[in-house]
Amino acid sequence: MSDLATLPFVRALHAAGARLYTVGGTVRDMLLGHPRQDVDLLVTGLPQPDLIRFLRPYGRVQLTGRTFGVIKFLPPQWHDPPIDIALPRTEISTGVGHRDFVVTFDHTLPVETDLGRRDFTINAIAMDLVTGDLLDPFGGRQDLQQGILRQVSPRAFLEDPLRLLRGVQLAARFALRVEPTTHQAMQRHAASITTVAAERIAEEFRKLLQAMAPSQGFRLMHDTGLLPHILPEIARLVGCITLRSDIEARETTAGVDVFGQTLRRLDAIQQQDVLMHRRHLDLLLAALFQDSGIPDTAPSARSPTAQRERVAQSSATLAWQRLAALKMTTIGAHLERIKCLIIASATESDRLGTTVALRHLAHRLGPETAFMVFDLWLADRVATTPPRAIDDLLALRQRLQDEIARQVPLSLQDLALNGHDLQRLGIPPGPLLGRILQTLLQRVLDDPTCNTPAHLLSVIQSEFASAVSPGRAQPPDAPT
Repeated sequence: MSDLATLPFVRALHAAGARLYTVGGTVRDMLLGHPRQDVDLLVTGLPQPDLIRFLRPYGRVQLTGRTFGVIKFLPPQWHDPPIDIALPRTEISTGVGHRDFVVTFDHTLPVETDLGRRDFTINAIAMDLVTGDLLDPFGGRQDLQQGILRQVSPRAFLEDPLRLLRGVQLAARFALRVEPTTHQAMQRHAASITTVAAERIAEEFRKLLQAMAPSQGFRLMHDTGLLPHILPEIARLVGCITLRSDIEARETTAGVDVFGQTLRRLDAIQQQDVLMHRRHLDLLLAALFQDSGIPDTAPSARSPTAQRERVAQSSATLAWQRLAALKMTTIGAHLERIKCLIIASATESDRLGTTVALRHLAHRLGPETAFMVFDLWLADRVATTPPRAIDDLLALRQRLQDEIARQVPLSLQDLALNGHDLQRLGIPPGPLLGRILQTLLQRVLDDPTCNTPAHLLSVIQSEFASAVSPGRAQPPDAPT
């Protein structure tokens, strides 16, 4: 934090009698040796009006709301997110909601009082920005060294139920074990997570999915009873055993633990370098919900392919509904693509044995989404016990990469004739013109060498002869 201590505003505030402390996650990440993310500062010794007056000559000052009294401060040449600066405060809960508090700011309060209102001991450490001294009244540094997650106060989850999910993501991201009293408190208050706004849940969920092993967080949610209240579709996969039709015939006669397979798939997406879209949010969410429809899809005598497609359709619907309810779009999730990935995951890779089939897949999904489907297949195979071979998938993916590198036509925009060309042939705008373009595209997807004006015109003449006006049956770019 030496770079912060040398900033002009820090020296000015210190000279005015203020004490500045880095707090919370800033100190935690420093002790872990992690790169600095956001910076949170606590200032004592100056009332807020004086603090604002002293800051203004040194950068841009913005109040985020007098209720919380946090100042967003952006010094010149500061390229990180704005610095959060606050006075010590106390909070008295007056209800179950996040805003049901009486908040008191007091620049004379001891730092230890402010730390006492925080969630976990590892987030209740302060460091004097000038001297470098640590204030650690709750033993957070030792807990961090020992890999323990411990609540600061028995009222921690009662005061803010979001801390339940924050504890989950912290435990997963930093490989922490929850100490027994805190674990019991999480179980006791699990149902209160339903009082928290969806946007706040989504943000903690985003952090959970950043963990190298998200499975740790989901298992903790199951153990504490949080999972049914946040993701009931995933909770019901616990204990669900199925004979997955794409595995049972070739790999095993034993049942597949769907919950375990789901969590291993999530971890694979975070950890496997062979994936092209490793750690991508949409891919993670698709992997999470990929099998969520299994409990709703009773086994039938229909073909394995039809069974897989039914599961995929059900899973895609459940994913859309739950992710929309949790407002996951606020953290960058694309629900339409997630739904598309889940449905496409039911496609058998054996059906993509030809280059033609690969081109049609890339056309139908778009190249990026098509490669994400390959990532889902790869993660699913790596996640099985024991892992299944992936060489065939890698070979197929390489063939698709080669096709795209050749810049083969994959969309209407790539056709050698466009809608304006067809109108010059006398084909009016409307459904017929659209049908002709789609026919030309399918022909070109089957054989990219057909993508010339002359060849496409011959297709139109042979299949849509009546649509072409007399005297206009030559390629639009041919000399007249």
